[in-house]
Amino acid sequence: MPETLILTVNGEACTVTVAPRTQLAEVLRDHLDLTGTHLGCEQGVCGACTVIMNGKPVRSCITYAHTCDGAVIETIEGHRGDPVMDQLRDAFSRHHALQCGFCTPGMLATAHDIVTRFDAADEATIRHELSGNLCRCTGYVGIVGAISEVIAAKGATSAPPAPLRNVKPFTPFDPVEAAAVPAASAAPKGSVSTDGGWTVVKRSFALNHAPDAVWALFRDPARVAPCIPGATVDSLDAENFSGAVEIRFGPIRARFGGRGTYANDDNARAGSIRGEGNDKLGKSTVRGELRYAIAAGTNPQTSRAEVELRFEIDGMLAQFNRPELVTGFVNYILAQFAANCDAVLSGGEAGPAKRLSVFAMLWAVLKARFSR
Repeated sequence: MPETLILTVNGEACTVTVAPRTQLAEVLRDHLDLTGTHLGCEQGVCGACTVIMNGKPVRSCITYAHTCDGAVIETIEGHRGDPVMDQLRDAFSRHHALQCGFCTPGMLATAHDIVTRFDAADEATIRHELSGNLCRCTGYVGIVGAISEVIAAKGATSAPPAPLRNVKPFTPFDPVEAAAVPAASAAPKGSVSTDGGWTVVKRSFALNHAPDAVWALFRDPARVAPCIPGATVDSLDAENFSGAVEIRFGPIRARFGGRGTYANDDNARAGSIRGEGNDKLGKSTVRGELRYAIAAGTNPQTSRAEVELRFEIDGMLAQFNRPELVTGFVNYILAQFAANCDAVLSGGEAGPAKRLSVFAMLWAVLKARFSR
């Protein structure tokens, strides 16, 4: 049954009658003609639809309207008399922090929240806070510069933050020892960092098989490629290969086809792969180097794989260079890879390739964030 909602939008009282499952974004755009709120992924990932509700940024594409009854909402058309938003708009213009403008309404809403919460913030902090808002034009440099300028302008004149209300105190608890899990299914350990324009991923994970057996798999591209989700090898000789990797992330679909070289050191049980590929449809290019080594595990029948991946992506998919996305992405891929390796080493076959879904990727990112 339709529900009648009373909202305060940009300082004005509004009454709308909509179905309970109607999205807030639809109410703003289709019922109130506030089309400055943009819809991109419609899955809460890109941040283009972000608005301020009751003083906090929300994704209007995944917020049901019936939960907003009585709410105070500010869209990009509003913020009248808001000095923070006025400063941000001026700073965005000076720093050329927008190009096509599609992400800008949501970006400004998030920027408003950052400036309001932080009296001081370095570049790394601002980029982390912006990680939920995607922009495919600016490279974020101007956006970060604009936000930095407005935060700096607050200076020592900033009032202390207001105390939180209606927040239950946190009660510490004694840590509970986690139950033992099979080594092959344990979460990969490591780090993600940047080196110049390169993203550097280091991971370590265990396998319940002897080092010689694991190395025999890793050193053979024809055998190990089916274990990599979405990977195929088209041709192979003693040093060179050609193939492709296909991924799907929500509405984004890419198939990188390319060539590379590989080399193995059987004595050290270590090797490396270098390659470059192109996604013709999305006009993106990826370059990378993978180094891997197999060491003995906690007993003679277990192994530990040490992996270092360096890569750089240009084009539409360049946002995947960001450590915030890469962490969840790599953990998701390596969990499938380790399980496939375990299946092959046990005499079975790798499972069917699973294309990356936005839901699985989002869950991996959230798990990685909460685990930290």
